[in-house]
Amino acid sequence: MVNLLSAFFHQADLALAAAEYLNWTTYSANEVNLGGWLEQESTIDTTWWAEYSKGADDEWSLCVHQGSQCGPVLERRYATYITTSDIDNVVYAGVNLLRIPTTYASWVKVPGSQLYSRDQVSFLNNIETYAILKHSMHVIIDVHSLPSGVNGMAIGEATGHYGWFNNQTALNYSLQAIDSVTTYIQNSNHPESFTISPIDEPVDNTDLSAFGSASWVLKYIQAVLDRVGKVNPNIPVMFQGSFRGEEYWSSKFSPSANLVFDVHNYYFAGRGATGQNITTYICADAEDGAEEALNTGLYAFAKYSQGSAYYTAAKFSGNATVDGQGTQADYWNYMTWINNDMIHPDKASEMCA
Repeated sequence: MVNLLSAFFHQADLALAAAEYLNWTTYSANEVNLGGWLEQESTIDTTWWAEYSKGADDEWSLCVHQGSQCGPVLERRYATYITTSDIDNVVYAGVNLLRIPTTYASWVKVPGSQLYSRDQVSFLNNIETYAILKHSMHVIIDVHSLPSGVNGMAIGEATGHYGWFNNQTALNYSLQAIDSVTTYIQNSNHPESFTISPIDEPVDNTDLSAFGSASWVLKYIQAVLDRVGKVNPNIPVMFQGSFRGEEYWSSKFSPSANLVFDVHNYYFAGRGATGQNITTYICADAEDGAEEALNTGLYAFAKYSQGSAYYTAAKFSGNATVDGQGTQADYWNYMTWINNDMIHPDKASEMCA
């Protein structure tokens, strides 16, 4: 699956500081996500999940089941799952940007939350510092979940949790998390190398097409822009608008907002994608078409927008079967493409002629 960055952006008309801050209106991203590292998903590493989850379907319940061992289990994961060698490998393949999903518990302690909250930021620091200083990469710090749950899914806090919406207490803790992220970036030696993503796929009910709490999400993003701007207005905020595009949201923000829209396109869901129409849908549904689909996506979104972000990057070993050929790991692991010398986006130039 490819997470795609929209071509439509608002960029603050601000004088740059001595450091060169990223201009998303001209930047071309070739990005991968480091999913399954600082936030856990059952599908990313099914072997690890089977060993440690004790039947849980989300990180929240994994920690409940692990009890006092939750911290040691997760810290071993943080220390070993993503390494500097992984960063070297994706850079070798032309990647210039990392999106790093984190739980809100990485940034703020919330009473009653079962998510582990302690040393995630130190592990983040080791990898992002290496990526930035060694390879001049840009890093998106993604707050992938928010207190009380933003979408009822495991990635939003826990399965069945929708309580973030219209919840002032949850909003306050969310903004505390953003304050922590902003402080971390501002106190680094390279604040120009970061973008903040303060929410991921907010949906207030099980029907994605019937999302109904735009006003609450808008209130949050406007508060994030205000708080980040007071610390450093040059730090961009990236907004995944609950599957509503730039056209839906842009008029609700000031033209001067330092805001970039992140559009998630799921080609495997509800699109009628097959191996035969693979390049039409930019999907990967059969082995023979996977390379063509990957390169078509990389080429098309580099040419017509600000680039693309592949989910996920260094490691994906999920064993779920797909409608076509192979398992999910054959399509969701960017290292598969690297190791098999399959990344050649120029080959797709005729597809988008």
